[in-house]
Amino acid sequence: MKKYFISTIIALIAFPAMLLASVPTGYYNTAQNKTGEALLTALYNIIKNHTKLSYNKVLSFMQAKDLDENNHIIDMYSNAVYGPNDNASGANNVGQGWNREHSLPNSWFGGSSSHTAYTDLFHLYPTDIYVNNQRGNLPFGECANGVRLSNGNIVAKGRKGASTRSGYTDDVFEPDDEYKGDFARSYFYMATCYNDEIAGWTQGNLGGTSYPVFTDWTLQMLLEWHRLDPVSQKEIARNEAIYSSDYQGNRNPYIDYPELVEYVWGDKVGTNWTPGGSSTTNPALTLPVNGSTVNVGSTTVGNNLSATVAVKGVDLSQVLNVSVSGTGFSVYPSTITAVNASNGTNIYVTFRPTAEGTFTGTLTIASSEVSATVTLTATVNASSINAPVATDATDITSTSFTANWNAVSGAQTYTLYVNKKGYVPPTPSATLLLDEDMSSGTTTWTAGGSTYPEDGYLRLGTGSGNGSVTSPLVNLTTSNGVTTVKVTARYYGSDTGTQMKVSVIDGNENELDSKTFTLTATDAVYTAVLTGAASATNRIKIESLVSKKRVLLKHVQVYAGDASGVKAVSESGDENTRTITGITDTCYTVENLTENATYEYKVKAIGASAESDWSNIVEVTLTAEQTFQRGDVNRDGKVNVNDVTTLINMILGIIPVDMPLADVNEDTKVNVNDVTFLINIILGII
Repeated sequence: MKKYFISTIIALIAFPAMLLASVPTGYYNTAQNKTGEALLTALYNIIKNHTKLSYNKVLSFMQAKDLDENNHIIDMYSNAVYGPNDNASGANNVGQGWNREHSLPNSWFGGSSSHTAYTDLFHLYPTDIYVNNQRGNLPFGECANGVRLSNGNIVAKGRKGASTRSGYTDDVFEPDDEYKGDFARSYFYMATCYNDEIAGWTQGNLGGTSYPVFTDWTLQMLLEWHRLDPVSQKEIARNEAIYSSDYQGNRNPYIDYPELVEYVWGDKVGTNWTPGGSSTTNPALTLPVNGSTVNVGSTTVGNNLSATVAVKGVDLSQVLNVSVSGTGFSVYPSTITAVNASNGTNIYVTFRPTAEGTFTGTLTIASSEVSATVTLTATVNASSINAPVATDATDITSTSFTANWNAVSGAQTYTLYVNKKGYVPPTPSATLLLDEDMSSGTTTWTAGGSTYPEDGYLRLGTGSGNGSVTSPLVNLTTSNGVTTVKVTARYYGSDTGTQMKVSVIDGNENELDSKTFTLTATDAVYTAVLTGAASATNRIKIESLVSKKRVLLKHVQVYAGDASGVKAVSESGDENTRTITGITDTCYTVENLTENATYEYKVKAIGASAESDWSNIVEVTLTAEQTFQRGDVNRDGKVNVNDVTTLINMILGIIPVDMPLADVNEDTKVNVNDVTFLINIILGII
């Protein structure tokens, strides 16, 4: 196992006497003088037997015990201010309620609510619903430039992105620094309390063994998190509450004696443990890490960014001064008391952009005892982007051409629109009533059951229930009750066989007509032509039908009338008009067009946060490349002595060589042999 500058870390993980838990006398006697796997087994035998709680009991614990000094829920996934009764079952954004999070996902141990681990408070915490949903069953990890959810001033404490730890490359969820130690100690507890069966839990961070339990990359990461984020008073108080006879009646050894982690998995393996651990009287600032970098994010001019930075110290006695330098950066508060820093607190960095570009700043937290500096970065993208200039087409044939345009600064992709000259796309006979983008949830459709936003989609259903959305009222009077519903959707993850039902219902929620679709793994448009009531009291309902098979809903259009003949134009299949998106080059070859027709094209640039206007329009007439007979070097349609003269002038360099016509004998060279060959053609010898 990789060593982790142990001499320094031992100092960082020491804890002042005021934070020591009230460990019951003799509770850990049978674990003394053991190390490694033997120590883990001894701790397992101490804590394995405990009271299994009901899920409602877990809720009541959180409502009574997981509170800060202002009686607000301590939410480990967001900075939202929640009261004890703000728990809910669904949310469309950050800050709309909290629920009970299994920090070690329950699906990893089978998902059954009858399992003791399902209600084990040592890995259950109150968290923001929307962020909890983003995390899903992802393993904890570390990522760069991950997605951090926000809703105004309410910001997630954690982000989702591709793992940057060696040994794992898939998506992970990285909690904020202030709670990484809490989650690490929760995972060490779970590895201990359920050590008799955890070898059979092989998902996520787990390695399929009873020791060391975790994958190599996970164990190294959890050790680092534990060392850099020491036990807080919050964890100690929670440990005591869970131990009471009102709840589980067992303890987390790694909160009582944090150094146990080192003796079971870390630097002290091979050395027998005795209670007490290390101690120090040296002040230390453990968070933020000195020399680290905080990416505040990306935005456009006029839109502010904010980031939460955790601050935590050990044995501090002086006020910390907080300051920031760099254009556009500010920080609040400007001071932190020693008590607040020792317990763990947050500071809030704000970036207010006034120009485009990449910006850096420096955050400094210091007293005469300790100091740390952190580099701040922010990116400001263009709020507008220039339109390309379309240039003449090249490589023209009777059915294709290559469209060209100039590169545009800030463009990530280009969209090309091609239309046959004089062609007018058909106007649908139906009237568009509703056009709803579901990529970030919905505030106009009514959600039912288990419905959550999911990374650019609205997810209908969970592993334990179905979900639905119902539209506002739609008036089908003019179409005699006929409606067309176009739904862009796909199935979630590996949920093959997912079925989605689209129906029209009346004012009493009675189903009038419906159509069911089996979804594919990629986005597709599903069209349902339905017959409702010729009135203004219809609604459209979209729902998942199969338990544990989830629908990812992206976009919905509702028409009055039959709009099934209106198709979205794409790159393939239409010889009259095309829309091609996602082009990264400054040219694109359009094929399978109407032979010898005249087309027009235009292009626009797509940037990170903006798109340009359309370019100028370029006209191109398709025509097949002329063909010439062998020997017609001067391209006049005849083969005679004039061609000999032209060929000789090419060989002498008087005029440019016209390949391949000058290569009359087709030997890839142009020389006197071609002249001889051409004369023989004229004389009829060949």
